[in-house]
Amino acid sequence: MLRALYRSASLRNAVAMGLGGVCFSLGGLILARELPTQEYALVSLVLGIVAVAGNTAPLGLDQILARRGIRLDARWSRSSCAASLATAIATGVFATLVYHLSPALMASVTLITLALGISQSVGAHFQGQRQFGIAVWVLQLLNVVLLLIAVVTAAAGLGTATEVCGLMSITAIAGACGVWWLVRHEGATVGRQLSPWTVRGEALSLASMQAGGSTFLQLERLLVGPMVGLHALATFGVLAVFVSSPFRLLQAAVQFTLIPRLRGARDARERRALLRREAGPIAVPLVVGSAAIWLLAPPLAHWLLAGRYELSELLITIMLFSGWLKLLNGFLTAVIVSCGEERRLGWLSAICWGTLGVSVAGAFLGIPWGLAGVLLGIAMGWAARCLLASWLAIACLKEPRNGLVLQRGSSP
Repeated sequence: MLRALYRSASLRNAVAMGLGGVCFSLGGLILARELPTQEYALVSLVLGIVAVAGNTAPLGLDQILARRGIRLDARWSRSSCAASLATAIATGVFATLVYHLSPALMASVTLITLALGISQSVGAHFQGQRQFGIAVWVLQLLNVVLLLIAVVTAAAGLGTATEVCGLMSITAIAGACGVWWLVRHEGATVGRQLSPWTVRGEALSLASMQAGGSTFLQLERLLVGPMVGLHALATFGVLAVFVSSPFRLLQAAVQFTLIPRLRGARDARERRALLRREAGPIAVPLVVGSAAIWLLAPPLAHWLLAGRYELSELLITIMLFSGWLKLLNGFLTAVIVSCGEERRLGWLSAICWGTLGVSVAGAFLGIPWGLAGVLLGIAMGWAARCLLASWLAIACLKEPRNGLVLQRGSSP
């Protein structure tokens, strides 16, 4: 049993990502304890915005790097940086118009998005080169930054979201410069690579799908505040720390590990065997972990946060249900992204955005029941997404060859 757990690459990377998740959870707990409720809610909102925008900032070029194993040379660096900068500026303006952020928070959102876009490109470079150990840590930038800023907040007695997010943006930019240095000292690219312009269609399909997926993952943070108030958003932030974090880590680890490994599978039988090896060992710790969360989260939250936030059994049950759906979607998405051709990536993007609409509608219908109703409505969209994505994933697993026939670094 222990050997099977160790041999699961997804689980090993989940453990590595778990250290970053611990940083995020500890940072969130410290901020929830130290900041006034409304200020903590604003920080939670900013985290949701930059998590979506940062993941999609390179506009799909990072996904091409990871999917095809292309190195982040000078040409790809310029393209990914330009895309990240444009996305960061657009995100700052859009967030300010929608959420009425102050100019200082707008600047923080812009800088953090740019920093995360840079780290996404660098992490994708190492992921495509199968250097998973380095890639995992590069992609933990926001988690580590959050813990550092939370410690500074507690030590210095900071009390506003503006101060916290301002420090976060400065630290994130410094961290992005550090991870960029890793690629610059890797050496020159050997051989000719694809131009970013030649794969723009594939990149836009991946970017659209990634934007939809990231928005889906952060939809609670983006909708709860406007729909049921900042106190409910702060409560959700605490729920995310205690309940959602393990599922987010496993989902990220599954997609991070399976996409390049499924690309290397020779036929349909090998792809299905790989999925069984990865999914089987995860099931047992997931069931045990869910039971532990259901039992321990309420008393721990009450104790650690001095009774400021109460987590009901209903809220925890809904969050666990949503977490299982998100993990299942991680497996389905990994199959389609790794094995599907551009046409199927377009379908997956359409499914993602369509079921995102289902979640938004469900959230509106759930407003009369408060936070629990909004969260359950969003979970219904995840259920619809899993159902539709399974149709595409099964088709990909039955095909004798992958939809993408080009090998790593080859030209068209």
